[in-house]
Amino acid sequence: MAVVLILTCSCCKTSKKNMKTEKYPLIGTQWMLVALQGEELSKEFALHPFVVFDTAGSFQGNLGCNTFFGEYEISKKQKMHFEFQGATKRLCSKMEVERRFISTLKRDVTRYELQGDELMLFSEDEELMRFKGVNLEEVE
Repeated sequence: MAVVLILTCSCCKTSKKNMKTEKYPLIGTQWMLVALQGEELSKEFALHPFVVFDTAGSFQGNLGCNTFFGEYEISKKQKMHFEFQGATKRLCSKMEVERRFISTLKRDVTRYELQGDELMLFSEDEELMRFKGVNLEEVE
């Protein structure tokens, strides 16, 4: 009877570990922009704004119309520094969101948080941007 009880308990622990929500990693995930400076984004884009970080310290993405790229650095305290290097210059209908996205990237990001499938960038206590993760294998 004791052996059955022990086996039952160990099975329960194993299943709880498997039920744990898996977080998307910062690197290699397509981060879709869902909120910018506390304002939820509409879904009226030809291509929804996103960013992807790589292991070499570069980022690239789409602003909703134009593509952009640059470099990033992360300090020990999860502070991020972005060096925006450039973007294409097509004229599009949602240019205000693109301008705000770029100017927000240039701000001082004092910390970032990964929670579940979300990435949040903060300046002190102000949420600058919130993203929802999408596995790159699902996108292609």
